[in-house]
Amino acid sequence: MEKKHLISFVRADNTSALVDFTCGVKSMDEFIHDKEKGLEKFIHLKLSNLWIVYENEKVVAFFALSKDSIILNSEDRRILESKELNNAMSDNTDADFFWEKEKYPAVEIDYLAVCKEMREDSECHLGAYIVDTIAQRALLDEFSATMFLTVEALDTPQYSAVEFYRKCDFEYSDVAQNKYNYDSVFGNRPTTRRMYRLILPVD
Repeated sequence: MEKKHLISFVRADNTSALVDFTCGVKSMDEFIHDKEKGLEKFIHLKLSNLWIVYENEKVVAFFALSKDSIILNSEDRRILESKELNNAMSDNTDADFFWEKEKYPAVEIDYLAVCKEMREDSECHLGAYIVDTIAQRALLDEFSATMFLTVEALDTPQYSAVEFYRKCDFEYSDVAQNKYNYDSVFGNRPTTRRMYRLILPVD
C-alpha cells in the first residue's frame, strides 16, 4: 500500500472510535453499530481483540483477532506441499512429525473492514496491507506459536469477501469445504467460507 507509512494500528477496548465508520457493506455496517448483539458485544466478552486502523487521525479500517486452530487433511497437505512447505523442514523426520499433528496453531481474523471511501479506490490496497501486517506480527509473537491465519470469509449473494482473501493467498480449508458442500445440499447455504493462509517462511 503506497501510504503505509501513514498508517497506525491502535488496540481498542470498545467500538467508540467506529461510531461514524462505514464500510459500505450493509450487513457489516449493521453489525458494527449494533451495541446489543454486534461487534461491541464480542469485544466486551473478550471473544476478540479489536484494533483500529488510522491514517493520520482518521479511522480508515478495523480488524478483530482471536486464537484458533486448524485441522488439515490430505488435500490441504497437497496444497501446502505445492508451496514447498516440506523444504522448510530440516529433514524428512521433521516433515513426518509435522504431518502427524491433529491440528495446527492459528490466529483467526474474526472481522476486517475498510472504510467505504478506500474500498472504492482501486489504487488503494489497505485491506491486503492489513492482512500482511497481521501475518508478520503473528510470526513475531514470542508468547505463542502461530503457523496459519484463518478466516470465515463472508459469502452472501449481496457481498462476498472470498476473492479478496484468495488474492491475499488464502486457500479453502478442505475439511470446511466438505462441510460447506454438505450444508449447501442438505441444509441452509452457509454465509461464510472457512479459509486459511500459511504464514511460516517457506523459502
